[in-house]
Amino acid sequence: MMLFKLCDRKTLLFIGLLYSSFVTAGESIAIPLNISTSQLEYYEKNNFKILGALQLKSNIDPENRLIELSGIAWDNDEQKLTILSDRGFIINTKPIFNKNKLINLEFLSLHQLENKKGKKLKGSSSDSEGLALINSKNNRFNDTELIISFERKPRIVRYTTEGKLITKETINNSLDDIKKYKGKNKALEAITLHDKFNIITGPERPLKNTGNRLSLHTLNSKQWAFKPNNENYGSLVGLTTLPNNKIIALERSFPGIFAGITNVIHLISLDEETIEQETLLKLQPSDGYFNENFEGISWHKKKRFFMISDDNDNPFQRTLLIYFEIPSLENSATE
Repeated sequence: MMLFKLCDRKTLLFIGLLYSSFVTAGESIAIPLNISTSQLEYYEKNNFKILGALQLKSNIDPENRLIELSGIAWDNDEQKLTILSDRGFIINTKPIFNKNKLINLEFLSLHQLENKKGKKLKGSSSDSEGLALINSKNNRFNDTELIISFERKPRIVRYTTEGKLITKETINNSLDDIKKYKGKNKALEAITLHDKFNIITGPERPLKNTGNRLSLHTLNSKQWAFKPNNENYGSLVGLTTLPNNKIIALERSFPGIFAGITNVIHLISLDEETIEQETLLKLQPSDGYFNENFEGISWHKKKRFFMISDDNDNPFQRTLLIYFEIPSLENSATE
């Protein structure tokens, strides 16, 4: 009898510990970073005004660690921030602000992306990279949809905010075959929605036999090429569209472990046959603080943005969520 009671207590303790390891809605999943005044002033002089920096906790759920976060999108109607992992799941979160500064991030829900049979994505099918939202600023509630781009098995798929598949988009022939990319992990890394051209996506690296320029593509074969900051290692990792239909493109370059990571933000204007680009800012290893693998960016409001880093499931890297302003942006771009 005593043995049964002892085992029963151990079972209850195990269940209690297991239950406590799951994050609950409204719980914080981030730790604020302390950045010195001199560092803040340095970045602001370089067109990067930091309004909040958080390090996300990874072990909030034993089955779905918050790692390898690669996409991010702001839902204005629901006032929530959706984050995508390239492990095939999404996290719905609520940013907490104080006097326009980001001070915390609360967990709302986590959902696995599913296939058409309702089964969660696995293996090479789960490499979800780019995220944009449909119906997120139409002043209606509960009608937001996710549009997600994938690597390894390149495709673009629409989902509900709970990860259920709605439809697979038809993409043009230059994007549908992994053999046309420079590698299995160099496919559809970024995606955004545009009022004129609808869905715009881009491979991480230039397609084969296209030189060293990065490219943007619609689903009906229209495309544009632009010059990366680093012609040898520049990779397109994130896109977001401003209210005036100009596009923010996030480029990352990683020449090698000793060279560090450089992140560059470009402003891009598209027309039917032309493309114009302007470099807005660079975050370089020599800056000394944000030497991180940023992969997702989303416009929030005015001149303010969210940007998130992918930790590559590496204990020496961090998952950072940065809230910042680009002072040089014209007011007309965000109104």
